[in-house]
Amino acid sequence: MIATRKSRFACFFGFVLAFPAAATGIDATADHEPQTQTFQSIQLLPQQVDALRNRVLVQCGLDSSGSRNVLPWYFHFQYGQALLEAGDASRAIVELNQSIDLRPEPRARKRTYGMWFLDYLPYFQLAEAHAMMANWPCAEHAMQLSRITGETTLGRIEPNRIRALQESIDRHLDEVGSCNLRDYQDSPSAGDSFER
Repeated sequence: MIATRKSRFACFFGFVLAFPAAATGIDATADHEPQTQTFQSIQLLPQQVDALRNRVLVQCGLDSSGSRNVLPWYFHFQYGQALLEAGDASRAIVELNQSIDLRPEPRARKRTYGMWFLDYLPYFQLAEAHAMMANWPCAEHAMQLSRITGETTLGRIEPNRIRALQESIDRHLDEVGSCNLRDYQDSPSAGDSFER
């Protein structure tokens, strides 16, 4: 029975360690320089989106009947993270931008509510989401904001993860395009005037 618990714990722990790396396109098992892989963003089904949203509302201690317009920045940030981990980069972009609209300054161990803290580093995750969508001009812009605001120097993001994302962006710098949030919106109310 103890061996079963240990194996379940080891399996769960391995999954937890591997999942974030897989979500960002980084081969965490390689001994050589990190390389990014091309990931296609998926579009979650409406019932999956609702279930994920409700889970994040509960995690944030918020009422699920609350209006989308009055939710705090930390909900949008954590919901954006969850969407990104689930592979729905287009919805993650909208939520991460909404959190940035409400709270533009990143910070390690930022207080959310009560005695809850999190590492609020939205620009780097926004760059990852844009990279998943192969929207390289926006990924580069978000990465620049991440560097300017000091997110990449806080020591909270794995250096190999930063390097891999930057290398991936650098390989696509010649691609022409514009960076406009309206290209990623689900609804017209989410950040109409915000352009990145």
